Amino acid sequence: MSINWVMLNQGGFVKLSNERILWKLDGRISCELSVPPELKARCVPFHRKSDKGALFLTNKRIIYLPAKPTQEPKFESFSAPILKFQDSTTSSSMWWGWIWKSDCIPVSGGGIPPEIPRVEVKLTFSDGGMNEFNETYIGLRERLFQYQEMRREMGASTEVPDEPLPAYEAQGDRQEQPASSQLAVPGPNRSDSSSSRRAPNEPPPNYDEAQAQQLSNRLEDHIRNEVDRGAADD
Repeated sequence: MSINWVMLNQGGFVKLSNERILWKLDGRISCELSVPPELKARCVPFHRKSDKGALFLTNKRIIYLPAKPTQEPKFESFSAPILKFQDSTTSSSMWWGWIWKSDCIPVSGGGIPPEIPRVEVKLTFSDGGMNEFNETYIGLRERLFQYQEMRREMGASTEVPDEPLPAYEAQGDRQEQPASSQLAVPGPNRSDSSSSRRAPNEPPPNYDEAQAQQLSNRLEDHIRNEVDRGAADD
């Protein structure tokens, strides 16, 4: 899961590759993110809440967009892959409506402190809609879990990879390529071809930043796993 990572546009949010919206509800839906009770004694404080917003269930993730984003603390969006949710429960209240809860595993670099191995996600449906959401979520999660098991049996990665964010493409950058018959093909240049085969003396642009980010994500995963392991031992 991550907070404030969803790429927004005028229509709501930018979809990932091959992403489809399966269910949507916009209205009095609150979203509260907090540290699970069993981890509060050992984890840093963390809490985000929005009383009203739009909830999306796609074939890849759950997304919540607050109607009024806050800055302190910052809460503009929440999203998480379906298989990052664990042990969901439902309940109802005469005063608060219908409640859906689930633990969720944070994504590295997703805005959640690395000391927090799991976050409790609480969705409150004041105007109904929880049953449809929950049924769609359960069916989708079962299919994705079966797909994950098939990949494991086939010897592929044991974790379904997250889809990359859509690449930014500025308007006007696209230009029609001339037909191949109109392209002038230059003759081979021995000096150019030999120089292109030589390895560059310097790393590519932003190489150091990319390596630093990768190390930071690995460290965050290590810290989160250690905290979660300590909670399990208790």
